[in-house]
Amino acid sequence: MISSTHLTKVLGLAVRGLILVGVGFTLPLYAQSYAELLQKPILSEAEGHSMMFGFVERNLRRLELPSTLKAWEARKPLLLDQIQRVVGLENLDQRGPVKWISKGLLDRDGYTIEKIIYESYPGMMVPALVYTPKGLTAPAPAMVSIPGHVYCEGKANVEAQARSVNLVRRGLIVIACDYLMTSERNTGANPCALMPYGGGNDHGLSGFSYTAGTPTALEILDGIRAVDYLYTRQDVDRSRLGFTGESGGGNSTYWVAALDQRVCLAVPVCSVTSFDYWIRNNRNWDWHQRPPGIRSIADISTLLALIAPRPLLVISALRGTDSEEAPFEQAEEAVGEARKIYDLYGAGASLQSWESNTSHGYQQDKRERMYGWIEQHFLAREMGVSTESPFLFEPRTELLCGLPTGNKTFADIYQEWGRHPAAPPSLPHDQASVVQTQQVLSKRLQELLGLPTPIANPVLSVQKVTSRSNETLKQLIFEIEPGIRLPAVELSPISQDPSATVVFLGRSLDFVPAIPDILSVGLRAVFVDLRGVGEIDSGGGRTDSWAWFMGRPWPSLWVEDINGIIAALSTEYRNAPIGLIGTARLAKPALFAAALNPSITALIARLPDISYQHETHNGHRADVPRVLATLDLPVAVAHTGPAGH
Repeated sequence: MISSTHLTKVLGLAVRGLILVGVGFTLPLYAQSYAELLQKPILSEAEGHSMMFGFVERNLRRLELPSTLKAWEARKPLLLDQIQRVVGLENLDQRGPVKWISKGLLDRDGYTIEKIIYESYPGMMVPALVYTPKGLTAPAPAMVSIPGHVYCEGKANVEAQARSVNLVRRGLIVIACDYLMTSERNTGANPCALMPYGGGNDHGLSGFSYTAGTPTALEILDGIRAVDYLYTRQDVDRSRLGFTGESGGGNSTYWVAALDQRVCLAVPVCSVTSFDYWIRNNRNWDWHQRPPGIRSIADISTLLALIAPRPLLVISALRGTDSEEAPFEQAEEAVGEARKIYDLYGAGASLQSWESNTSHGYQQDKRERMYGWIEQHFLAREMGVSTESPFLFEPRTELLCGLPTGNKTFADIYQEWGRHPAAPPSLPHDQASVVQTQQVLSKRLQELLGLPTPIANPVLSVQKVTSRSNETLKQLIFEIEPGIRLPAVELSPISQDPSATVVFLGRSLDFVPAIPDILSVGLRAVFVDLRGVGEIDSGGGRTDSWAWFMGRPWPSLWVEDINGIIAALSTEYRNAPIGLIGTARLAKPALFAAALNPSITALIARLPDISYQHETHNGHRADVPRVLATLDLPVAVAHTGPAGH
């Protein structure tokens, strides 16, 4: 039997030919027939086009909530812990007292507006306005109010001012904050002149994706630290503390209310939908609201359920006007799921969903509905529509708080996270240490990739067999799981029983020059399209979104495919040695598979870069989220042991 060392040498010689391919040379005559063979379709066009669509649908199963209060109360702490880990807030309970600075006071008729800045994350101050009624004689109810992506005005926009003034006139203390990267936190040169996004753009920043931190954590901290500030005040009634916001601020509302039990009432506006809706419609761009892997444990309906039994009013835009992200129908479905938990508490009346008559925003009809909800639950009045009164509109310049020089932005924090990747494991000094280190790294890598436990053996089926003068040709299909059928071409020499198999990831014409060398030394060559490659349409952004939300990135799917292929070939050819060749985007999955699968006895992985650390500066998102919190490519290379090359 061929040794792994010899197989690696053979692969190395073959790949030398691959390096010269694609420079404009004409394929020799022998190669043209191989090229035709590799390019010949095996799947029907319809199957190749629909495969990943069906895969996503099969794997968007509803997350069932417990059916008894006892089961829910038992699951709730675990769920909260899982969510905090996914968003990167494992140490939330270890935060110290909030730091804040007063920046001035405005005296108005019946209330004051104090300008403050408070520290949300070390080195990042958040500008906020604190509205306080004059003449308080007892602790008052309070609200956190966060607008969404109002890039210029932020906390000073007309809708935010309207609700702040009308709430303070009802006797509430209100803290209104600038949402991330808006108004004073906008990173653009002139937030009110440069559009779109005021010159700054949080939607597209994905540098965090290489690390364990997420912008969702920073957004949640903005809200939790606002609550921390209110808790420092003696004039705040902690039993009547609410949270509201529209659009992105609405997302903040349900995230914070779900994770922070101090929030006694929540009113998210134009924000409640489902992660599944974002997946199916490829709405994955607001990274700060979409932590990778969250859908594997929770949907937005789960976050709403975690607010139970506290009062929750979900306000949506008029149906048909907010289909981009938060349509009313999706909000109704999410509320319907959360109601199952509210009903377990006997608190069905504390959950309401309301469709407004206006489009996306926090217009007067929505504000008046919110006032009525607060009056009912905080001021012991009957629920109804509470009329809004006229208010003094303050110009934006009057409400600026002023941030310190060098105040950290989200981009600064992403770079900070990227500079502190996981420390590589210490080098083993004996065989026992080698085994232990490999076990630890294997577990880390499996968790990082979100690899499922195999539930079925892959099936290898031969579709067609033909023979030529020197070789046998086969068309194969590897069925990795129901519905995932990977087309492949196998070439083997007729003159001898192949002593080993070389698996090429993809049926690229770049591999053609390697075929004669592989066959001449008595090896079998298998060229296989992984899911989303070659004949199999990737499904575009829909599949990308599923992979992100489920914590099953493309490299994970490809490693699963590779493991299935290796298992099927090992069974078919009685555990003969198997080598693996991966290039371009399939090089990393080849490396990861070899690091995890001892059945891969030789590996050639032509990596575009030897370190994820180098990629953090290219502006792209990580193909494996959180990778640098676990390992870098050199560690994976070392982990392949004798298979690596």
